[in-house]
Amino acid sequence: MEFLRALTVWAKGDAQQGKIMLGIGLLLVLFLYLILKSENQLLNGMLIPVGLLLIGNLGYGSYLLYSRAKHIATTTELYQQNPKETIQKELTKMQADSKSYTMIKRVWAVLIVISVIAFFFLKNDYFKGLALGFLCLSVSFLLLDTLLHQRLKPYVEILTNSIH
Repeated sequence: MEFLRALTVWAKGDAQQGKIMLGIGLLLVLFLYLILKSENQLLNGMLIPVGLLLIGNLGYGSYLLYSRAKHIATTTELYQQNPKETIQKELTKMQADSKSYTMIKRVWAVLIVISVIAFFFLKNDYFKGLALGFLCLSVSFLLLDTLLHQRLKPYVEILTNSIH
C-alpha cells in the first residue's frame, strides 16, 4: 500500500508542476507578444530562446498533466495483478529517469556558464539579448528539472525499500 501512496504523491506532484508550467507558458505568450512589438535589439535577441522556453513549458507541462494521471491508473492496475513485477519495472524506469535528470542538470549548468560568459564578451545588443535569453532558458529548465528530480528521489527510495 505504501507503494500506491508514493506513486500517487509523486504523480500528482508532477501533474501540479505541469499546471504551473502551462501557466508560465501563458505568461510567456504575453512576453513574446511584447518582444515582437518592441524595436529594442536586446529584446529581439531574446525572441528565439523565449520561444523555445514557451514551447518547452507548454509541451512538457501538457505531457506531465496528461501522462501522470494515466500513469497512476495503469500502474495501480498492474500492481493489483502482479505487485513485485510492477514495482521492479517501476524502479527500473524511475532509476533511468533519475540518471537522465542528473545528466541534463549538468547540461543546463554548462549552458548557464556559457550564456553568462557570452553576455559579457559580446558587443552587439542582439547577441547580448540572445545570450540573456539562453541564460533565462537554461535557468528555467534547470529549476524545473531540479524540482522534478527532487520529487522523484523519495519515490525511488520507497520503490527500492519495497523490493528488499
